[in-house]
Amino acid sequence: MSNRALAFTPERLLQTLNCLPPVKSYIIGYSGGADSTALVHALSKIHEQLKTPFSAVHINHGIHSDADHWQKQCEVFCQRHDVELECIRVELKNESGKGLEAEARHLRYDAITKRLKPGDCLLTAHHADDQAETVLLNLMRGSGVDGLSAMPESRPLGHGVLQRPLLRFRNSALQNYLRENNVGWTDDPSNHYLDHDRNFMRHQVIPLLEQRWPEVGQRLLLSCEAMGDARHLLEALADEYLGSNLPHPSVLTITPECHANKQLFKLVTRRWIRQSKLSSIPVYKLDTLCDQVRHAGSDNQISVNWDGYALRWYKNQLWLSEDKEPLPCPDINWTEEQADIDLGKDAGQLSLVNSTLSEHQGGPLRHSFPKGEFSVGCRINMKESFNHRGGHHKSLKNLFQSADIPPWLRNAIPLCRLDGELVALGDWCIAKPFENWLHEKGMRLEWRPQHPLLQFIAKQQQRQKH
Repeated sequence: MSNRALAFTPERLLQTLNCLPPVKSYIIGYSGGADSTALVHALSKIHEQLKTPFSAVHINHGIHSDADHWQKQCEVFCQRHDVELECIRVELKNESGKGLEAEARHLRYDAITKRLKPGDCLLTAHHADDQAETVLLNLMRGSGVDGLSAMPESRPLGHGVLQRPLLRFRNSALQNYLRENNVGWTDDPSNHYLDHDRNFMRHQVIPLLEQRWPEVGQRLLLSCEAMGDARHLLEALADEYLGSNLPHPSVLTITPECHANKQLFKLVTRRWIRQSKLSSIPVYKLDTLCDQVRHAGSDNQISVNWDGYALRWYKNQLWLSEDKEPLPCPDINWTEEQADIDLGKDAGQLSLVNSTLSEHQGGPLRHSFPKGEFSVGCRINMKESFNHRGGHHKSLKNLFQSADIPPWLRNAIPLCRLDGELVALGDWCIAKPFENWLHEKGMRLEWRPQHPLLQFIAKQQQRQKH
């Protein structure tokens, strides 16, 4: 990249921080390398003008044989400059399948994120060279607008925020600052291993590009800014759609307009998943889902899985959840001695309660209990029909379909039987004879599921019932 780098000074750092959203305290990610050392040193010079308390945190990955020595150097440096330092040791197992470098980064951020309180800000020392490398790496990965806009200067992180105040400065400017102030730093030899993609980009690809285009760094950053502008416009479009088509945080309605527009479908789905704070869905899996949905009927069951999560399609809606289905409702004989019954961590509880009491007036208060054998179970191996209102018999499948309940959630819905006859589906679909008995006794059946999607379904059905 061009050698005409903006000089780094504590005063320029202060100007940058004053332009970023205000916070209550700063926590500096301090590795001991040149970049983070320049950040810690400069902050120590402007702490009186800054008027915001700050400290540092060092993550010891234990990968290199000198890791403990590097930690000691960080402790000595911070003590010398009157900076509070917390050292955290993490254990890498290299079991993620994404490589040691990626696992180290994840553990590093995870350890710090857990310590952030509202108003806290993690400051990292990412600089202009890092930004240019990120753009090229994301380009090689086939990234879209999000990836090509690279690292934002500020973003939410856990209960706090992450800010990168050095993105305008080159690495050479930071090292020049350290030399001018006679400040040493630690050089991790792994930064020169060319088997790491970023190191290969830094030491091989960018120098070659600079031979042809000396201003390649500035050009990449201009493209990054343009992609950032485009991303903000697309996010606003997606947010407008999500604002009126999210009946539940994990349920997205796909309108006919969105169904017919592949680009809009992918845009709102990606944005929705990101707002859910889940890992991004791989591009090829989202493409596959989009193509399958556009050529399928509303009742088709379509799903994609990634990183322990699943997107499922049913009746013009996408359902986002863990890839495992809720536990089925267990088979339980309900006896008069039980005030209510426990159906497990997903299906929750089922109760017979006094219908004259509101749900806020405490636990169940029973005056009567059905005569005969009363039991609860799920639809597995249940083929019988249901004597619905008006004396019409409907199959369980038809009842579930008419209630728009996705197939993968149906086994968790409690079904009540009285003397072997199906009398209730959940607490909203009640057979007429049993409904008459409940009314006569001043009772009501109340289901309180624990799984978020089952809670959504229960509320939906009660709303439609009334």
